[in-house]
Amino acid sequence: MSLFGKRDNAASDVHNLANHDDAVHTVLMFHQGWDISKQEVYVYKFHHQRLPALKPNQISISGIKLTRVEDDVIIEAFLRSSIEKAVSFDIVDLLLVDGDGKFLAKKTFDLSELGELPALSCMPWRFLFEAGDILAESIPDEGWKIAFEWKRK
Repeated sequence: MSLFGKRDNAASDVHNLANHDDAVHTVLMFHQGWDISKQEVYVYKFHHQRLPALKPNQISISGIKLTRVEDDVIIEAFLRSSIEKAVSFDIVDLLLVDGDGKFLAKKTFDLSELGELPALSCMPWRFLFEAGDILAESIPDEGWKIAFEWKRK
């Protein structure tokens, strides 16, 4: 009992407050196969903190950085899950789009190498779009987004 005769459920009250607006904040994690420096961890933490909260039961992908290597483009992005259990990916179609929704690049990725994305987590991953995957004449350095391509069945 608390001072005022109410049950002392501080832990559940905090949980209820955190979920009051149905916002889910993910925990940043790194793939066990990644060897990253402390500086890289700091940069990922910075970008992670700037992400908007998710709604419950969402899978999301958010771009971080675009790097050009000859005619190819490497996109670093956060894979995010607000699902309360681990999620595994298999074959996924990803799109790069500009601010107007115009397709810039498209590629199918096998994300089984990622393994499981733990519940309520966020993990950075790199995606290589090769010259043949690029649909536009050029990809801007800024103003692009990465997205899942959802196919109707």
